[in-house]
Amino acid sequence: MIPRKGLRVATFRGIDIFLHWSWFAVFVLLFWVVVQFFRDNLASGPASYLPAALATTLLFFLSVLLHELAHSLVANRNGVPINRITLFVFGGVAQMGSEVTSPGVEFKMAVAGPLCSYVLCLLFGTLAYAAFRLGLESVSFGFALLAAVNFGLGTFNLIPGFPLDGGRILRSLLWHHWGNLERSTRAASRLGQGVGALLALGGAGMLLADIAQESYDLLFSGTWFILIGTFLIQAAAGSYRQTRLRSALQGRRAEEVLRPGTPAVDLSTTLEEVYRVYLERAPGAVVPVLGQGKLVGEVRLSDLKKVRRDLWEETPVSVVARPVRADWVGTPRLSLLEALALLEKSGREFLWVVEEGRLKGVVLRSDVRRLSAG
Repeated sequence: MIPRKGLRVATFRGIDIFLHWSWFAVFVLLFWVVVQFFRDNLASGPASYLPAALATTLLFFLSVLLHELAHSLVANRNGVPINRITLFVFGGVAQMGSEVTSPGVEFKMAVAGPLCSYVLCLLFGTLAYAAFRLGLESVSFGFALLAAVNFGLGTFNLIPGFPLDGGRILRSLLWHHWGNLERSTRAASRLGQGVGALLALGGAGMLLADIAQESYDLLFSGTWFILIGTFLIQAAAGSYRQTRLRSALQGRRAEEVLRPGTPAVDLSTTLEEVYRVYLERAPGAVVPVLGQGKLVGEVRLSDLKKVRRDLWEETPVSVVARPVRADWVGTPRLSLLEALALLEKSGREFLWVVEEGRLKGVVLRSDVRRLSAG
C-alpha cells in the first residue's frame, strides 16, 4: 500500500521528497473541489477566485508535506532514519529505514505531525483574519479554508487507530505499559482496522442514502470514505505483519538463507555467450558480472538488447553491464533486518551476498519472509 516509486522533486535536510503518480490525479480533483467552494461562497468572479483556489490547493499539499516533515525531522533526530517522503493519493507518508527504538521516541514522532498541523491552523487563521480586515475576500476565504483543513488533518490523525498518528501514540503508551512492541502493535492495528471498517461502512451508507434519495450530493464523500477506510484496514494489517516480521528476524543473519553457487560471467564474456548459456532459457534472469573474481556488475536481457544482435559475438558484457549499487549488496554476517531494509530501499527481490568482494550467493526476499513465517 505504501508507494515505492515516484518523481523526486526536492530534498530537505537529507530527506528526498517524491510525488507518486496518483498525486497528480488527486491534485486535479482537489483543485476542482476548491474551485467549487470559492464559486459557491464568494461573489467575486473567476478572475479573482481561480488564482486564489490554485494557491489554496498548493498550500494544502504543502501543509501535508510539512506534517510529514515534522514526523521525519523528529525521527531522524532520535535515531530513526527517514530519507524519503512520498505524497500520494491518500496524503503523505514518511518511509522509515528501521523500526522505532523506544516508546518515548514513538510518542515524540507521532505527536509532531498533529502539532505541526495545529500550528499551521493558527497561522492560516491569523492570515485569514488579516486578509479579511484588508478587504481581500478571496485571499481571506482561502486562508480560512486552509485553517479548517489543517485542523481537520491534525484531528483526524489523532484517531487512535494504527497507523494513524493517534494509533502510534496509543501503541507507544501500550508499549510503555506492556514492554512488548509486537503485542502493542497488534492491539493498535486491530483498532486501526476497526476505524477503517467504520469509515468504509459510513461511506457505503452515504452512497446508499444518495441512491435512495436520487440526489447524488454525497457521491464524492461516500466514495472517498470507502477508499480511505479500505486503505486504513490494509495499512493497519500490513504494519502489524511488518512488525511481526522484524521481530522474527531479530538476531538472524543473511548466511542462514544464503543461496550459494550463483552462476556468473566475466567482464570479457561475449553477449552471445551470456545469452546462449543463461538468458535464452531464462529471459527474466539477472546474471552477475565478475572482474578479477570480484562482483562488479550485473546484466539482464534488456541490457543485451541495447546492442545490435549481429554484434553480440564480438561485444564483451562489460559494455552493457550495470555497476552494482551499494544497496544491492550485503555480506554473509549482515543481519536479516538490515538485509530486509536494503531490499525495501532498492525495491528488488534479491540481494547479492559478497565476502571481500567475491560473490558468495544471493538472499531472496521470499526466503527471508518464509524464514520469519517458520
